Amino acid sequence: MTTDKKSLSFGRYLQDIRLSKGISLETVAEETRIRIDNLLFIEGENHDKLPNEVFVKGFLRAFAKAIGADGDEAVRRYQSRLKVVQKLAKSEADLMIPAGKFWRRLLFCIGALLCLILLSVFTVSVLNKRSSSTELLKTNIVQPADIKNERKADFEPQYDTEPANIQINNKPEKLILKITAIEETWLKIIIDDQKPNEYYLKPGDQVELEATLGYNLFIGNAGGIRLLLNSESIEVPGKSGQVVNLKIP
Repeated sequence: MTTDKKSLSFGRYLQDIRLSKGISLETVAEETRIRIDNLLFIEGENHDKLPNEVFVKGFLRAFAKAIGADGDEAVRRYQSRLKVVQKLAKSEADLMIPAGKFWRRLLFCIGALLCLILLSVFTVSVLNKRSSSTELLKTNIVQPADIKNERKADFEPQYDTEPANIQINNKPEKLILKITAIEETWLKIIIDDQKPNEYYLKPGDQVELEATLGYNLFIGNAGGIRLLLNSESIEVPGKSGQVVNLKIP
């Protein structure tokens, strides 16, 4: 049974006590008049599915009373966990907003550059045609063989004296990130700008991930994890209990 007072896991706290006493969720639902799906959301700590904070506190106290647990302790853990979730959500939102502005500006600059290149090519082409027409008017009468050679030269494609140096980038090395928990902590990890994944780790838990571009980590307890990137140690800024955002590499 979980007794660690520093733990943020209110759902696991209630679930451990309920299972240790052999009490079913159906029994809790019948006694508390709380739907089983809400009890499952509480034990799973699914904040997206849980109702308003005021209602959740009432649910937690009723749940705790039904299984003989400490209602105040369950509420304390819930409030601490909720603060971490809210900080993570705010950090993620703050990170995504500047990224969106950057990509919009980059796309605009690329579009403007392409338009400028096309305009330059069109202008050079028009000037070349006008120059060729003027030269033909000034040219004296020449022999058929010379005309043939000039036409051949006009229509023969022109090449640079040296071939262009085309570089082919090798396939990027995979970035293997190994996470080891030394304290309880919550993580939200974005791999290669994909959909974020959330983890709850206890001391001794390990997670190994693979990426091509990199990682964005939202860490609920900066002193609670150790990181290795391709077997090299990565320093985590911040102190124990501090929420930080870390981008790798």
